Amino acid sequence: MPRNRKQIGIQTLLLRVFLPVVALAALLVAILVYNRINATILRQFDDRLVATSALTGALIDPADHDWLIGTATSGRDPAAAERDIRYRRNVEPMRRIRERLGLTYIYTQVTSGRAEVRYILDGTDGDEHTPLGSPDSLPEETMAGLRDVQRRRIIYVSPVEYQEKWGLLKTAAAPVYSADGAVSGTAGADVNVSVIRVATQNALFLSAMIGIASLLACLLVTLQIVRRVARPIERLTQEALRIAAGDHRPPAKGDAPREVRDLRAALTALSAHATGELDAAAARAAQHRLAASEAWLFGDEGGARVPVMSVDSPNDRSTAAPAPIDAGEEISADVIDHMAVLAAIAPFDRLSGRELLLVARHVRPRSLPPGALLIERGQPAHLLYIAVDGWAMAGEARAPSLFDVPSLLFSLPAAQDYRVGDEGMQALCLARAHLFTIARECPQFIAGLLDMEALPSCG
Repeated sequence: MPRNRKQIGIQTLLLRVFLPVVALAALLVAILVYNRINATILRQFDDRLVATSALTGALIDPADHDWLIGTATSGRDPAAAERDIRYRRNVEPMRRIRERLGLTYIYTQVTSGRAEVRYILDGTDGDEHTPLGSPDSLPEETMAGLRDVQRRRIIYVSPVEYQEKWGLLKTAAAPVYSADGAVSGTAGADVNVSVIRVATQNALFLSAMIGIASLLACLLVTLQIVRRVARPIERLTQEALRIAAGDHRPPAKGDAPREVRDLRAALTALSAHATGELDAAAARAAQHRLAASEAWLFGDEGGARVPVMSVDSPNDRSTAAPAPIDAGEEISADVIDHMAVLAAIAPFDRLSGRELLLVARHVRPRSLPPGALLIERGQPAHLLYIAVDGWAMAGEARAPSLFDVPSLLFSLPAAQDYRVGDEGMQALCLARAHLFTIARECPQFIAGLLDMEALPSCG
């Protein structure tokens, strides 16, 4: 079961994330490429059709075309009219243009109804040739475009349309002028778009096949990576998690790349080192806690161990005998350490065990870098600083180990900046609210401050 979870983890990373993203990106790129290619091709044919229809309309002789229109509408023999020089000298240039540009159809036409046109000149040879005067029905949108050409003298380009007789076409129509300067018909140029789309789809199909082949190749490479690299790394990760959870057995050996073997060896050494350090630290902590507890909770007097930390309240200090700290009361090693430090600093050295414990539970240790601003000149202090290691500077002079009590108790502005000395400082900090509590609960603390002249004079 663990093996299956490992395999699923790797496949989730490589197959359920990487490959679907690649496939989606390939699909989006294919769609964008298809749209861009299709739009570019259609735009190029639009330009070609516009230029061809405009050129065709300009090359046609207006008088000849007027005569051919009259012939088509009079019902005379179209074959005889197409043999006439007036038909041939206009249609031959159209045929050369169609062949050179690879167009499907090129012709002229006139509207003869709401949805009908009649062809006049046709540049197509063979079976697809449309005789003079042949009628045809066109889509309503195309007929509206042709009427706009005749009315507004513009060039019309149709969208891709399917015509039952001619197939999928894109058409451009330009005006053809009569001898009196009026628009008598339109010159049209068509291209069969289905051919273009088939070619585009074939190219995209080939690209898709190449993409699928690339994805398969990537899948094979991924499987090789999973087998040769990813699985050993995942096994090593599980070993690291096991060691971190407290099982300090060395990682299991197995076939793996050189880098994984090096990492496994480093993990083995780290596990052994961490195990030794943890064992040593646990032993030192136990010894330290025991020694500190014995040193502060008990003392030696005449060979007998007697409690020295009283639990008397300030009101009963003069009448009540010292009472020991409750045997079931939990005191952390950090608090004991703080008590030891505070007991060596005036005026905390005047406090009883219970009072010292009260202070030690509310101080917070801080490590301060050299030059750090502790109290700004002109601003009241917010913390009481008790220097444990290193010192602070009050302006140009060295600050006492306990500062700044007047500013903190009476919200007085500091007379100078307090900054950490050049060697940095380890300090215990006490908030204003806790200092007020200690001043209320521990009268000896205030008495010690007065003896130290750490408070402003009342007279």
